[in-house]
Amino acid sequence: MDAQQMMQMMQQKLGNLELTTHALLSVLQEEGIVDQDTINEKAQEIVEEMQEQQEAAMSEVQDELEDNEE
Repeated sequence: MDAQQMMQMMQQKLGNLELTTHALLSVLQEEGIVDQDTINEKAQEIVEEMQEQQEAAMSEVQDELEDNEE
């Protein structure tokens, strides 16, 4: 399997995941289990947490690079 085939397969899997996620959220909203505002708030929390983790990881890498330079 070459890189292009692998990329196409990953895009298909992501598309399937996106479709499944949308269907699940639609059912949950229709059943009154969750609302869009709750979903958006949780998504924002997750994005902020991921950004904090990424910043912490980058800081660690910078510290290691600086230590190696000394």
